Amino acid sequence: MHSLSVFKQMKYCYKCKTTKELDLFGKNKSRKDGLSDECRDCKRQQDRDYAARNREKAKQRASVWYYSNKEHANKRSKVYGAIWRTTNKDKQCAKSNRYRSSKLQATPKWLSQEQQKQIEAFYWLSRLQNELTDNIYHVDHIIPLKGKTVCGLNVPWNLQIIPALDNIRKGNKIVLS
Repeated sequence: MHSLSVFKQMKYCYKCKTTKELDLFGKNKSRKDGLSDECRDCKRQQDRDYAARNREKAKQRASVWYYSNKEHANKRSKVYGAIWRTTNKDKQCAKSNRYRSSKLQATPKWLSQEQQKQIEAFYWLSRLQNELTDNIYHVDHIIPLKGKTVCGLNVPWNLQIIPALDNIRKGNKIVLS
């Protein structure tokens, strides 16, 4: 005998004219089933279209909501920020490295968007290596950003991925192998 939980309950979205699972619909207490007529994707698109057509009105409404719910908004942004940082560790590392190197004035102004993406790719590859192997890897500046004799730049051709122990041993020195 089959249990009813095996069968997923479905609902029809009148906007995209498809049948979808119930968890893809928002809540609406005024409706008999307690769910919205349209799926979340259609509602999201409708909201985006409205905001695009009424940019100033939407901006003002968001501003009014923020200032009347400032404590809730700040708490919410902290939570979402923490979630983003844990799921995007590579991007967070690249971002903090970019900030640190800008303080040291090690990131040149002529660095292109493509080169910045290449720097982010180093951090992504480092994270991937950490996940796939038992070793821990760091992104290292071949010529340190703040060395004793010479200072390097935060550019893709000055980066390498090396084991963490080697990076810690190396410190702020130039080690060419």
